[in-house]
Amino acid sequence: MTRLIALVAGALWALAAHAGPREDALAAYGKFFEYFRTDNQDQLVTVFSPDVQFIGTISPELVTDPIGVRDYFVRALSSERGEVRAKLFGMTATQISEDVVLVTAHWQSERTKDGTMTTNGPSRNTAVMQKRDGRWLIVQFHNSWKPK
Repeated sequence: MTRLIALVAGALWALAAHAGPREDALAAYGKFFEYFRTDNQDQLVTVFSPDVQFIGTISPELVTDPIGVRDYFVRALSSERGEVRAKLFGMTATQISEDVVLVTAHWQSERTKDGTMTTNGPSRNTAVMQKRDGRWLIVQFHNSWKPK
């Protein structure tokens, strides 16, 4: 058992040692989906930069600060939503520089309430991730429904 733990730890260390800006930005971007499922908008906005450019699926206008992003998610998600899952279909990333990575994803949200599941999406999402003060943050975000 100890040997297995050592092998797993070694494999994880090797992955971390080879992680670069692209992988680090993708991990930070993944936090958006993790926090999306929690229904905690205060935690969700921590992945966005103070000067974010944000267009959510139902945004009528460009949002340019974390308070506006929080307000968007309060309006869009605060209801008796039941169990929520964010299902990713695919994600790609292009490293622009050591501190900037462009992420594109296809996903949908699935909500189960009172035994009934509803699906929103599929959606398409683009995000520009920028490393600031050692943290990867979303500086630009756009989400829209995928045309049929």
